[in-house]
Amino acid sequence: MYDLLLPGSLPFLLILILIGVVLLYTGPKLRAAKRIWLTSTLCTYWLMSTHLGATYLESLLNRDVTSITANIETIDADAIVVLSGGGHTLGNNANTINIASTHTAYRVLEAYRLHKKLPEVPIILSGGIGDSLALSISESEIMRKELLELGVQDNLLLMEQNSNNTYEQAINIAMLMTRLDMRSFILVTSHTHMKRALATFQTQDLYAIPSAAFHTTTPALRIKWSLFPNKTDLDRSQNVVREIAAYLYYKQQGWIAIADDFD
Repeated sequence: MYDLLLPGSLPFLLILILIGVVLLYTGPKLRAAKRIWLTSTLCTYWLMSTHLGATYLESLLNRDVTSITANIETIDADAIVVLSGGGHTLGNNANTINIASTHTAYRVLEAYRLHKKLPEVPIILSGGIGDSLALSISESEIMRKELLELGVQDNLLLMEQNSNNTYEQAINIAMLMTRLDMRSFILVTSHTHMKRALATFQTQDLYAIPSAAFHTTTPALRIKWSLFPNKTDLDRSQNVVREIAAYLYYKQQGWIAIADDFD
């Protein structure tokens, strides 16, 4: 149901086309409106489906966000905090397989990269069962399994399995870090999610060192002049629209209480 109101999604596109078709059967007085509606729908979705359009939209959220690359070993961090980004449980009557989403997988890889430079620093894995219809175990447990397979020692992995959104993650991690007497930490999440995560954590008086997990092999701010539409770039654009909507919702709820460029 949520996707019905989300620009970039297939249901939203079908609604726009339906309105356009209805306009086609109206009288000649709305001739200009018909052309504008259908042309703007086509152009908007075409641009959102290109690398150029998706990269531009992502740049609205991550102008100052990057991965930590220089002097990682010198960072005085009490923990590496990894926020989950979804997962799926696939199964039949006998067995199940739990799979990390693309967002979660890249966050795990970023956490592992940091772990190689800071091998003694604990890793806090945060995420519960965000969608009980799609997942049977917590997203943090999925991340734990992947990091164990990569060779991270189990005693370095701390679990936070009760949160179902970024706000709850900030609340629960604040309590966990207080209990463990931790103060400084590196925050790992997707580059498009980092702005909302940092603002939510800052509202809870948690000031993190961000290290973004990028989903592409090329820097997010490097725009390629490709105007060929594809589903991958449409998904990227839709994710940005979702993040902006979520950010504004968090502001309205008071979960983000800092001044920023969205005010």
